[in-house]
Amino acid sequence: MTPSSRPNPDSLLDMLKHDRSVTSRGRLKVFFGSSAGVGKTYAMLSEAKRKLADGVDVVIGIIETHGRTETADLLRGLPTIALKEIVHRGITLKEFDLEAAIERKPSLILIDEFAHTNAIGSLHPKRWQDVEELLARGIDVFTTLNVQHLESINDMVAKLTGIVVKETVPDNIFDAADEISLIDIPSDELLKRLHDGKVYIAEGANKRAAESFFKKSNLVALRELALRCTAERVDAENDLLTSSQGQKETQLGQKILVCVGHDMLSSRVMRHSKRMALRAKASWYALYVETGRHERLTNQAKLTVDRNLRLAEKMGARIIRITASNAVDEILTYARNNGFTRIVVGHKNRSFASRLLRGSLSAELIEKGSGIEVTTVVEDTPTESSYVSFWHNNIGSFSSYILVAFVLALATLIGLPFRDFTNSNNLTTIYIAAVMIIAAWLGTAPSVFASLLSIAAFNYFFTKPYYSFEFYDKGYYFTFAVMLATSLVVGSLAAKLSLQARQARNRESETSTIYALTRELSAVRGIENMAEVAIDHVRSAFDKDAVVFFTEDGKVQFVPEDSPAGQELKEESVARWVLSNGQIAGKNTDTLPSANGIYAPLAVENEIVGVLGLIPRIPKYEFTSSEISQIETFASIIASAFQRAHRAEEAEVAKVDSETEKLRNLLLSSVSHDLRTPLASITGAASSALMLKEKLPAEVIELLSSIHGQAGRLAKLVTNLLDATSLESGTVRLNKQPYFIQEVIGSALTRITETKEDRIITTNITPNLPLIEIDGLLIEQVLVNLLDNAIRYTVTNGTIEISAEKDADALRIRVLDNGVGLPVGDEEKIFDKFYTHGHSTEGNAGLGLAICRGIVNAHKGMIFAKNNKTGGANFTFTLPGI
Repeated sequence: MTPSSRPNPDSLLDMLKHDRSVTSRGRLKVFFGSSAGVGKTYAMLSEAKRKLADGVDVVIGIIETHGRTETADLLRGLPTIALKEIVHRGITLKEFDLEAAIERKPSLILIDEFAHTNAIGSLHPKRWQDVEELLARGIDVFTTLNVQHLESINDMVAKLTGIVVKETVPDNIFDAADEISLIDIPSDELLKRLHDGKVYIAEGANKRAAESFFKKSNLVALRELALRCTAERVDAENDLLTSSQGQKETQLGQKILVCVGHDMLSSRVMRHSKRMALRAKASWYALYVETGRHERLTNQAKLTVDRNLRLAEKMGARIIRITASNAVDEILTYARNNGFTRIVVGHKNRSFASRLLRGSLSAELIEKGSGIEVTTVVEDTPTESSYVSFWHNNIGSFSSYILVAFVLALATLIGLPFRDFTNSNNLTTIYIAAVMIIAAWLGTAPSVFASLLSIAAFNYFFTKPYYSFEFYDKGYYFTFAVMLATSLVVGSLAAKLSLQARQARNRESETSTIYALTRELSAVRGIENMAEVAIDHVRSAFDKDAVVFFTEDGKVQFVPEDSPAGQELKEESVARWVLSNGQIAGKNTDTLPSANGIYAPLAVENEIVGVLGLIPRIPKYEFTSSEISQIETFASIIASAFQRAHRAEEAEVAKVDSETEKLRNLLLSSVSHDLRTPLASITGAASSALMLKEKLPAEVIELLSSIHGQAGRLAKLVTNLLDATSLESGTVRLNKQPYFIQEVIGSALTRITETKEDRIITTNITPNLPLIEIDGLLIEQVLVNLLDNAIRYTVTNGTIEISAEKDADALRIRVLDNGVGLPVGDEEKIFDKFYTHGHSTEGNAGLGLAICRGIVNAHKGMIFAKNNKTGGANFTFTLPGI
């Protein structure tokens, strides 16, 4: 093996880390075939049976047997989730129950027909979206898919078979599958299965399907597509593996830019680009340039743009939207600035006149795009136009033409007093100025009408004979022609500039709104106040009802409380789903599209702090992709403000807690110092009195003994308080010396001899442990405190064990007992100051374990506790430095 071909250990380690980081996500296996009847479901069930036999928790989500007995036989013994019944227009439909599957949470679930469209009323419109949610929740999925349902080859299948497949799966979902299992049989065998009735065909469609789809030529072509898709995936996986091993990839470094339009040809262009990018192993981007023509598009054409962009995103493209006055120049500038090597554009067959008037985008890109490869996808069959003609969309209202007549009448009145004092040709400028005003005010079509009407008015009022459409001077033909051409050009430019000005004002308005929102959010305090400010700005920006949904102290809150989303259970359920899953949902999205509004998560730094909702006031309103993008922008800004408010509240609480802790430590330290002298006096006096116990009555001796014992306990408490405050303030200085841990453990055992009573204490110390640099007195105190704690919670005749062993470059010491154990969930809390629990005995102030943690942390070690499997507690601490 040559050095260049050896695996790179760092790369493999990075891949392993990556794999471990994504183990929380489920694995997807797709049983992939060329068409129905090849045995995908049968193969999936067979493997599920093997998994079940191996002890895997397998469950059936939904399986379509289509009456096939051999498939139904495999269902026996496999647990099944009951289907959910959905009533739509009086018809009861049975669909996969996603909520029940999430609640059941098996290790592996079987979902047949990956590309299936769910019934209206389901959580997601597509079954592949259900699968995505299952994967996100850590559930493995087996599913089935035919090649004709892949989005990028949908048009190829339609061209081969003459049947347009409506149900498709985005390529990025298919590409993200962890495993693809190709299920393939010869075409002749598939035709035999069809003849034997073993292939499911929709009822009443047998003859048509057999003749138009299940022809041998079609089946061979579909089989080739399936094999090619599988081979390309294997090739991509091989490139990834060789790259991780330090070998060179076969990628040529191509970068493809796809021009998206508002017609149906764009979908073919994007599918072609996806296949091209897959073959070239290149990244690809979908670009839409919003020029002045975008404003003149119908709503249907704008929706077509949005659909095309969403389609490109589903196929794995990155989406770019930019605004410009000249599409060709902007496309080439963007391509050159961002290193694109190829531009893909559609080309429609148009008449000579149409090309002469409007030009061709593809031809101009080829002409001006030196250094960039331009690929054109030609429209082979006429497609339904997604926009109306220029004149239909720009004809204007009747009132606009009334205004045209009024403006030209005013221009005529202005010029009439001067017609006897100047050459009539000079007065044409008045009409040109009027046409320019009309174009800027009313648009292109009214300005064209004004240009024609101004010539008639000029002829009628300013050429001799007056008030007649006749004229003596034949030179006016030239004047009229120049006047018409000038009016049309000036009017067109004025209309274009007016449109660009409106676009600039819209962009400025959006920027100003975002700036004002950011400024006002930074000026207010409190989540509810911020929510009210955000709602006011979002409502004015979109002219729609807005709502903010968040949780406060575990309770769900809507701002404003009387919002439609807060009053309608359906809208609230959508908002709750977004809050739980952190994905946009609602109208014109892929999740719960039957909702009235659209809801975006307020997400920042992988934290969901709320939901922003937008509810249109117009029934059946359709959100555009531009509006959805703006909603997500507003949501991001609001989320940042909410997080700032949360951080400010947390910082305020932390500051108060810190000051309180400092004050408490100061008081405890002062009181402890002041108590030491009187406690020493009390203890000494009690000891002296007890020395005279022969001369004292028994009752007095008992009282003196109690005083002496309680004074000693109080003195120990004062010492612990001083130690705890010293450790927290950082004033403790470690006196590190080399020690054998056996010596420290022995000293600690000597100190607890009197208190251990009948408990049995054993040691288990690894022989030949090396010296360790520690503060021996402090570590001895740690052991004493841990042993005191174990004695306190261990019954008489109970067993306590101390063990010490080497762990890498550290020393690990354990104190184990067979007592009552730790309260579940309090394993960390027990090291807090003054913590006690239900099993605590009298006189326990809850300081011993806090002191242990402080001493161990000062030694740069770790301390933790857990319950033993056989009962009792296990306290473990480490000391580095071996």
